[in-house]
Amino acid sequence: MPEAEMGPTQTIVLVGQNLYFLGQVENIAEPRGYETLRATTEEAFWRHYNRRPPSLVLVDLEGEQPVWTSVVPALRSENPDTPIIAFGPHEDTATMDQARTLGCSAAMSKGEFHRDLAKIVDELVSG
Repeated sequence: MPEAEMGPTQTIVLVGQNLYFLGQVENIAEPRGYETLRATTEEAFWRHYNRRPPSLVLVDLEGEQPVWTSVVPALRSENPDTPIIAFGPHEDTATMDQARTLGCSAAMSKGEFHRDLAKIVDELVSG
């Protein structure tokens, strides 16, 4: 079966509880050939990871803090090359700094995330 008929071979995992962002990521990523998965728990993240390591991890900083503060450094240790992009409220600079310290490649406001998501995925696709 041709690869295109087999479905996506790469994934983007969204770590967070808010379904709004999942739809936004799916709308950008899936036409570009990426499967989008959501992990609301650390166990769910590693289940997705063990099935297929993601090409990109997106972290909703308004999600459950114990989940993302555990996943980010563990993933960074397991696979240091995986891009990890965090996003949250623009005024919460302390949490964005924490995300960077834990190993996120970038931390941005939700507005920047909305604006730049297509560019982020396109850069991933072009490799």
